[in-house]
Amino acid sequence: MYFGADIPAAKAIFSSAVIALAALAALISHTFRPVMAVWVGLTALCAFAIFQASMGWMDTAAPEFAALAAAGCIWLIAFRSASQPDAGARLWRASLTAGVLIGIWAFADFTLGPRTGSMPRLSAGFLSANTAATFFGVIALMGLCELLGQIRRSVGSWAAFNRHVTGLALSLVAVLVPVTCLVLTASRGGILFGALSAFALAGWHVLAWTRQGGVSQRSAGLGVAGLVAVLVIAGLVWTVSGELAATRFGQSIDNNARAEMFAVYWNAVALAPLAGHGLGSFAFTNDLLTTSQTVRSLGTTNAAHNVFLQWLLQAGWTGALVMWAAVVWLISRVAQGFSVRRRQRGYLRAVICISAFVILHGLTDFALEVPGVMWWWAWVLGIGAGVAAAGRSRHAPSQTAGGAGPVFSRFAFVLAAACVAGLAGWQGQMRVEANLAHTLTPEAMHAVAQQGSLPPSAYLRDAYAARAIEPDIADLEFAGRATRAAIEREPRLVAAWNRLVWLDLAEHGQLTDAGQAALAQSFYLAPYGERNMLRWRLQIAASAWDQLTELNRRGIRLQLGAQAIRDRRWLHRFSSETSGGLRTEIETVLARGS
Repeated sequence: MYFGADIPAAKAIFSSAVIALAALAALISHTFRPVMAVWVGLTALCAFAIFQASMGWMDTAAPEFAALAAAGCIWLIAFRSASQPDAGARLWRASLTAGVLIGIWAFADFTLGPRTGSMPRLSAGFLSANTAATFFGVIALMGLCELLGQIRRSVGSWAAFNRHVTGLALSLVAVLVPVTCLVLTASRGGILFGALSAFALAGWHVLAWTRQGGVSQRSAGLGVAGLVAVLVIAGLVWTVSGELAATRFGQSIDNNARAEMFAVYWNAVALAPLAGHGLGSFAFTNDLLTTSQTVRSLGTTNAAHNVFLQWLLQAGWTGALVMWAAVVWLISRVAQGFSVRRRQRGYLRAVICISAFVILHGLTDFALEVPGVMWWWAWVLGIGAGVAAAGRSRHAPSQTAGGAGPVFSRFAFVLAAACVAGLAGWQGQMRVEANLAHTLTPEAMHAVAQQGSLPPSAYLRDAYAARAIEPDIADLEFAGRATRAAIEREPRLVAAWNRLVWLDLAEHGQLTDAGQAALAQSFYLAPYGERNMLRWRLQIAASAWDQLTELNRRGIRLQLGAQAIRDRRWLHRFSSETSGGLRTEIETVLARGS
């Protein structure tokens, strides 16, 4: 699904489609009613959105809010669908089938397609092997749940085995395929936590069977069969596909880098402890926090590799506590089913073990930041809650009636969902236009420049400005106007501040006070930044070293130190191409590190 929808434009557009689907489902289904928690969650999202809009962060945060709203809608659709009698099992198997088909495609793509790098790992289109590990770990646990259920039904007599042999074979395939994909991701955390969760699920099933029927020969047989099934599957997959994973397990884990990252991010929480730095702001925050001591570990990372720490950074303690409370509530909805369900308890156990796996792997990865993975977990939690509710509905049907005014509640949800879907789609459209702005013809850009106002999107304004400075257009007046307008909506856009520096040089032939201020702001927002930005700053310094203020010279010296760490060869070549004061600074840095 387009890299798990882990791109702002895709995130907003797919979220809009999902939310619109939920609105349609509520409109046409008389039994589709939002639970009270949906309104509580929507109120919390609106409160955070209003706050972040007041801070000027909404253009960055909007796709994140849309993805969270879509996750809630996915949970609600799964919950209401699975709460119908026996619908939970059908939804579970249909979802498992879809996951297995994705696994077959991912395996074929990995084994038959061209590989790059010295140690290629299966990523299944997520662009991250660790994210793929979370996804396939969930599918594998869903398949194991189905396999354990088939084992229980088939053990006891040859007649029972013959009746369920097809189901056993299909369930075995539903475990082998995702487990193979999981091993091929070579994700150490994914494999370890997946194995622990699988053994926990198998053991829980065996204990439940023993309690239900007493310690009997059949219970012992089921226990042995379940344990043997897990061990055989693990051994078979590891033998066939485990070479890459074994190689990575044999390598030393860079705990120092991770510990350094976590320490920096934990300390950064204190900078904005209540409400964080804004959803979707990790790249800005990471740039701001990078120092000469942490440039190796933080300089190239795009996530905190700990979803809970990343939530603290982005939403502060207020948002993190709300999110954790939501997760606890969602899991408790599943656990409540144990008190009212006599059948299909295996699905409830599986959902809880899957949740434990996702949460544990979230301590070392960022998969839950990827909407595709988050939405799949929300779907599984919704099925589990629906299975639990199906048991409660037999005892107390009035609990699913939605309280007073069910019709009003349903249509209010339709209206709210339609509004959110429209806003998300609008944001997604502007993000798509920003991504395609570099393809605009000079005539199209001239038409944009002649418009009285610019679109209400910092990223689209910034994209227009970037296109306007290209040689075939070279409309520097419009580029400056669009850049400043982009900064008004999102003041953390480092590229926009850098463009103001370039425009100042292009217009005046030297850096004026305005250009110096823009460069200083660029250094403040990203003391080091990514490699291309770092080199661009050095090239700017080479052309205007004598004009730089002492503050900006200090920033350039930091850049030189970082570049000496990242690429000394490039810095040597650059030194030979420059002269004057900057060359002296470069030679000093190179001599210090030799």
